[in-house]
Amino acid sequence: MKKSLVLSLCLLCALVLCACGDTAASQNNTAYVGNYVCTGITMDGLAMNPEGKWLELHADGTATTFLTAASNEAEWQLSGEAFTMTIAGKTVATGTLQSNQLTLEMSGMEYTFAREGTQPQEGDSDSGTYATFTCYGGLYSVRYASDVFQPDPAGLSDLYTDDGTKGWITKLDSEERVTEWLASFDAKGTSETVTDYQTRDLTVAGYSARAIVYQDETGWNSEVLVNFGKDLGNDTYPMYAAYLYFTGPTYLSVWSEDVQAIVNSLTLPQ
Repeated sequence: MKKSLVLSLCLLCALVLCACGDTAASQNNTAYVGNYVCTGITMDGLAMNPEGKWLELHADGTATTFLTAASNEAEWQLSGEAFTMTIAGKTVATGTLQSNQLTLEMSGMEYTFAREGTQPQEGDSDSGTYATFTCYGGLYSVRYASDVFQPDPAGLSDLYTDDGTKGWITKLDSEERVTEWLASFDAKGTSETVTDYQTRDLTVAGYSARAIVYQDETGWNSEVLVNFGKDLGNDTYPMYAAYLYFTGPTYLSVWSEDVQAIVNSLTLPQ
């Protein structure tokens, strides 16, 4: 009888402790419930545009994420500062959650989030001085002063300045295209529709590059081709050269110090 009573008391204590643990965990999770705004995304060391991406943690342990073109549902758990996100019982992301800051590693990408209302405002730090521009599979990036060139919310390759300069950057995915592009540079030098033609040789990211500046019926133009001399891409994104194009109303607008800084800041992943 006494043994049965002792056993019953032990079981009761165990149940109470489990209930207390569940309550504490629930209260702990409740403290982190809310909407978290994405403040940064990196992949293979290159920064990507975080604008418009977020996730919301619910008190019942579920989460709503908007990291692609549509929202998705998931579950989340917190053990100390260790954060885990699962879908149908399968772990899809891990990270840390502390002081209103959430970091996640998911699908080869690293995300940082700040709880809504706690993220740094513009001017709070130097982190917004530069924006990182990635293009076509993250094969290369360009850093430029964000107070001159506006970050593209869509993450595309268009660049604009307040003085009317606009431009874009792309890749040449075969040796033949590189040859054709260089030939077009020479053709513009003898074209009747082109005036004020100039050409110059550069070194960009350690590779030979050629730039031309000219005026035609559309205004002033500058084209730059960085010839890597080999395929620096992969089966999905082959790349033999990077091509940049700028256009504007004046010579200085297409070959200013800002434009030259963009050309010179072309970098390749290590």
